[in-house]
Formats: sequence, structure tokens, C-alpha cells
Amino acid sequence: MSTTTTLHNKPVPALRRLWSMFGTESWDRSTSTPKPKSDDDGRGSRSSESLTQQPLLPAGSLKGNVSAVISIVWAFTKNDIFTFSLPCVIFGAALSLAKDARTAPEPPTFNQVLSRLLGSSMFQFISLLLFDVDNQRDPTSVAEDRINKPWRPIPSGMITSDQSRRLVLFLVPLTMALGYALGVWNEALLVVIAAWVYDHLGGGDEPIVREVVLGISYAVFQIASLRIALGSGEYHAQTQTDMVADVISPSGYAWTAITGTLIATTIPIQDMKDQEGDRLRPIRKTLPLFIGDTATRYYLAVTIPVWSVVGTVFWRTPGWYAVPIMVYGGYIAWRLLAKRNRVADEASWRNWSRWLMLVYALPAVNALMQ
Repeated sequence: MSTTTTLHNKPVPALRRLWSMFGTESWDRSTSTPKPKSDDDGRGSRSSESLTQQPLLPAGSLKGNVSAVISIVWAFTKNDIFTFSLPCVIFGAALSLAKDARTAPEPPTFNQVLSRLLGSSMFQFISLLLFDVDNQRDPTSVAEDRINKPWRPIPSGMITSDQSRRLVLFLVPLTMALGYALGVWNEALLVVIAAWVYDHLGGGDEPIVREVVLGISYAVFQIASLRIALGSGEYHAQTQTDMVADVISPSGYAWTAITGTLIATTIPIQDMKDQEGDRLRPIRKTLPLFIGDTATRYYLAVTIPVWSVVGTVFWRTPGWYAVPIMVYGGYIAWRLLAKRNRVADEASWRNWSRWLMLVYALPAVNALMQ
């Protein structure tokens, strides 16, 4: 029996048939022959329709295809790994050390924290990839990204919207399976629901609703990270039952609610740099477009310093750590008011992400001082 098939009129090993599911040209459902896009079309004149005719993977080596997949995955997520996934991993690891946030009398050991970081990072990354791919494949998102982020996979022609849809079909069960294995099945389900509300029900386009959905989504990701850091999956596996005590204390949930609200009230900072592309979507109403650029800047210049104070007071943070956080929050507020251009707004957003990680580390500082 033959162990090869053909792709682009070239022999392809059977092992690579899985890749071809994402990599063949679009097919006309009314005929059995493929209709590849003409090579005469220039990148600058590509339409949404022409993008759907681009192949994802070449007919070269398996190594080349793996490299292509890695490049595409990185392009989908690189804008959010260090501003979303990493802070959530830090949140779980730091909060797991705080005595008031867990029900177990003893904190996880240093080796346990390190060993669980891998599982937490994997869940955060796969969930983020699901969220990003589902969001970026929408035609209006593609149009926006051609202005704001032309390097993303779909507007740059690395992958098509239809291939992205197939990738989402693969990522949903993968996210659920990984969540089950790590003891965060409920949170994995909520991630899928949040992506559906944000992308398919238009939650990402509605003023206020957008911020609320993002705040809740962050809280779900953070709770998942905390459960993994506390060994929730290991405990369930040992007891072989779901009827076990919660590993998170009321104080742990309270801090998660506080940080979720923090996100909901400061996340518009990421929209400051994207206003030009956002205006191309008539239904998109981010806060800068809804209440105006200047009003949003003053709003953020108040909320960010306020949360610096709230966080340090909640954890009774010593001055040597509290003062830098408050100063950093004040610096971001100053930047928003003094530096009003796209490049500066992107820098302010990245500074906000670093400030957020410092806030997330507050429970660990509290644990070290006890």
C-alpha cells in the first residue's frame, strides 16, 4: 500500500497529511479540482477574497513546515505573550505563596512552584492562541490589522481566514483537554465562552461591555494560573474525585476580583495606539472612540495611580516596594497626558504591562515579609 499522497502536484509523505489539512489551497466545493490563487496578484492589492486562496505550508520538508507553523503561531500571539500570558503566570505563582490566598496551611515549595510553572505557561499560551486566532480571523479584524498590525498572519498572507477557522476547531478541544489534565476544566470552558462572547457576539465592539468582558477574561486566566500553581490538578488526581475542598481562599478570590476590576478600568490603554485602525470598524466602540481621546487619557491618568494605592494597601506592602509601584503608576499617567502619539501610546501600553506585573507580585512580597 502506498504511503504517500500528493500536494501541489508533488509527493508528500503520509506523516505530513495532517499539515496539508491547514496547508492546501482553497477548493471550490462544486468541483474536485483546486483553484489556487494567481501569482500575479501583488501583496499590496490583496483583498480578503484573494487571501483565502493562499497556501499555508509549502510542499518542502517537514522541518520547513514546522518552522512555518512556529512563525505563524508566534505572529498570532507575540503582541500578547508578554503583556497577557506572562502577567497571568506571575499572578498565579505570586498569589500561591500568600498565606491568606490559599486554604492549605503550607505554601507550595520552591520546587513545586517551578515544576508547575510549565503547566501554567502551557495553559496560558494555548488559551491565548485560541483567543487570538478566533479574534484575528474575523474580516473586520483583518481590515483593522492591515492598518494597526500588518505583520499579523492573515493580513500578511501567512495564513488564511478559513485555515484559521480550522485551527480554532483544533484548539478548542486541545484547550479543554489541557484544562482537564491540569485541574482547571471549569476555567478552560470559561475561556471558550469568553472567546465566543468577545468575538462572535460582538462583545469586543461594544463600549463598556468590551472592558467588562476583558476584565472577567483576565480573572478567569488568573484563577486558572493560581489553581495550577496550588497543585489543583495533582490533588484531584490523587483523590480520584471532583468532590474536594477548594484550594483558593476567600481572600484569594477577593484579590482576583480586585485585579479583574483593575483590568476592566485600565485596559483601554491598549486601545490608545490602535485608534486609526479601530475607526475602520463602524461598530467598534473602544473607550477612546466612545468618549474621546483626551477624556480617556485623563480617565486612565486617574485609575492607574488609584489602583497602585489599592493594591499596596490591600497587601500591607512595605514602603520599599509600595513607593516604586506608586511612582511607576504616576509616571504612566504623566506619559499618557504629555506624550500623545501612536509610538508613545504603544510605549505607555508596554509600561502599563510592566506595572501590572509589579502589582501581581504584591502577594509574593507580602509572603516574604511574614
